[in-house]
Amino acid sequence: MAGIPAHPLLVHVVVVLVPLAAFGAVALAARPSWSRPYGPLVAAVALGGAVAATLARFAGEQLAAAIEITPQFRPVIDQHARYGTYVVLTAWPFALLALAAAVLGRRSGGPATRIVGVLSALAGVAAVVPTVLAGHSGSHAVWAHLIK
Repeated sequence: MAGIPAHPLLVHVVVVLVPLAAFGAVALAARPSWSRPYGPLVAAVALGGAVAATLARFAGEQLAAAIEITPQFRPVIDQHARYGTYVVLTAWPFALLALAAAVLGRRSGGPATRIVGVLSALAGVAAVVPTVLAGHSGSHAVWAHLIK
């Protein structure tokens, strides 16, 4: 991308969309009446976060292959990559549950809608944890040597 690695750009999309969608899913679980108007928006944001997480993971692999990683820095990169994998593995179930909650919210208001909405909220919160860990480990890897 014009000489700029895609990974740093994509991770910023992830760290915005995944927590935002998780917050939305929690709000919809707390106020089911909002599911009909806002469920599709939350699902779209969650899906965007999952896609961005996947793209960031691939871009991170490409970036790691393109730079020289010293032996003492390898564990830092490996840990960050593990967290990135966890983000992808949690963002997709969250996105699918948010999508299911949105579809059910538009069709009915029964107990299945409530259950899937709560599961979506829980999956969203679960996806935020590795997102924060990956974001922190990545920013620490890049900036820690500059901060005293």
